[in-house]
Amino acid sequence: MEQLERKVGVLKVICDDAKRRIKDLEKTNSELNKKLKEQQDQIKQLQRKQEESEKNTTKSKDFGKLVKDNLSGTDTNAELKQQLDEYIRDLERCIAHLSSLS
Repeated sequence: MEQLERKVGVLKVICDDAKRRIKDLEKTNSELNKKLKEQQDQIKQLQRKQEESEKNTTKSKDFGKLVKDNLSGTDTNAELKQQLDEYIRDLERCIAHLSSLS
């Protein structure tokens, strides 16, 4: 009889440990699900920002037209170089702006 009571006691300890482990795992699972949801929300937010940025930037096919229209008044290489330097600075500002959005 004592041996049966000891076995029941051991099984009770094992059962209590398993219940405690289940609670810990459920808590960890809940925390991980919360983090996952936050990251998914952040991804959606960043995707919206990216879409807005793409809408606000001129498409590359329009750059050629823009350059062609603006370079028509430049006759010398110095003027051309100055105009290209200006475009490069504008592009760098755009890149810096896009980098600050992320």
